[in-house]
Amino acid sequence: MKTMDNIKFLASIALAIGVLFSCKPNEMERVLEFSTYDSPPIRSTRNVFYTFTDSGKVTNTLKAAKIDQYQNSDSSYSKISGGFVLTFFDGNEEFDGQLTAKNGYIQGDQSKMIARDSVVFQNREQETLHTEELIWYQDSAKVYTDKFVTIERKDAIIYGKGLVSNQNFTNYVITEPTGVINISDDQE
Repeated sequence: MKTMDNIKFLASIALAIGVLFSCKPNEMERVLEFSTYDSPPIRSTRNVFYTFTDSGKVTNTLKAAKIDQYQNSDSSYSKISGGFVLTFFDGNEEFDGQLTAKNGYIQGDQSKMIARDSVVFQNREQETLHTEELIWYQDSAKVYTDKFVTIERKDAIIYGKGLVSNQNFTNYVITEPTGVINISDDQE
């Protein structure tokens, strides 16, 4: 009888291991949501203000209400909550753009940030992007979303689904654009 219990126990462990290794890789967000419940953050910081530099020049700053850092066996990441402001600066350390959102995630190597919930991105020309999710790839200085976007400009409001832009939001392409653009008849 004891042998039968051992066989059942080993079979259940083998089944659990089989299920674990047969799963497809999860998206970053699903892993983050799941792992948050499994382990506490290794560091939790409130009222954060970080300054990032390159060759002694400020490239961007991050102000956040709360950042929780997590570490597991193969990766690390940070979860931003309570709102944040990411400000970009040009080579002369002058304002180049600003991204705000309620929540976000940063990969451990800090090459990718996902901004979520009430995302607003404003450039130096005062054009403003509104969306629910925006991904910033720091290594390529690009931002991307496949979500619905609204861009407010001085002369128009443009709607669309999806956007690819440089990190200062001055050169962008809207996927599936719609909207009304006023064109002046004045010729100079």
